[in-house]
Amino acid sequence: MEKLSRRVFTQSMFGSLFTFSLVDTLSKGKMLSGHIKPVVNQWLTKMEEVTKALRLGKIKPVEWQLEIESLLARVELSDLLRAIDYQRLAKTAVFPDDHESAENIDFSKIEDLPSELSFAPYFYAMKKGVAIVPHGHRNMTSMHMILDGQAHAWHYERIADEPQHLVIKPTKDQVCVRGDTSTISDQKDNIHWFKALTEPVFMFNIGVFGVNPTASFTGRDYIDPVRGEKMKDGLIRARRLNVDEAYKLYGKT
Repeated sequence: MEKLSRRVFTQSMFGSLFTFSLVDTLSKGKMLSGHIKPVVNQWLTKMEEVTKALRLGKIKPVEWQLEIESLLARVELSDLLRAIDYQRLAKTAVFPDDHESAENIDFSKIEDLPSELSFAPYFYAMKKGVAIVPHGHRNMTSMHMILDGQAHAWHYERIADEPQHLVIKPTKDQVCVRGDTSTISDQKDNIHWFKALTEPVFMFNIGVFGVNPTASFTGRDYIDPVRGEKMKDGLIRARRLNVDEAYKLYGKT
């Protein structure tokens, strides 16, 4: 299977609900400007190396999660903000009433990086009360990092797939603040859900979709964990939702 483009990923990830708003934000142009310190250059280069190793099967998805979290913990936040042109992104951010917005970040001006990265970087924005609704992924890893504001984050392990439900187990329930990171993979904390507690909430995100080129990638699997059936050992049998249902139930508190 050919490597998925960012446009294909974005449309499959969010569904038809966001087609217009995302195409509008993604068409705004280059996201990077100004001088980039060498430490950021090295960090981005290492992130590319780790992700490339994941795609080549040299490391496991869980190892990728640990490496990415470790890399971000060592980077000065001020340097990261400069690298993504945070001031401009924050000033031009879009705040839909019932869902997040995602804007492409362009690292093409960073020296020593390939023209096409192994990961897709995004800038997320949410107003208070808005959520990135509960969903899981297949054949994908991702990372979210809080750049500003506070967000309540929930994570679940994906235990079993059923035609109309997912059996899940809660793993994390915490308030994330500036600098906190969250990662997912098929093997660990596959399902996540974020709700903005302040306004605004900005996040740096990277997605690695189609990790295994021989397996399918289907975007998001939306679920309803709050109304799910409580099972033994803390498990929840959560109903699958379509994108419209998911954002009607969880998009805005």
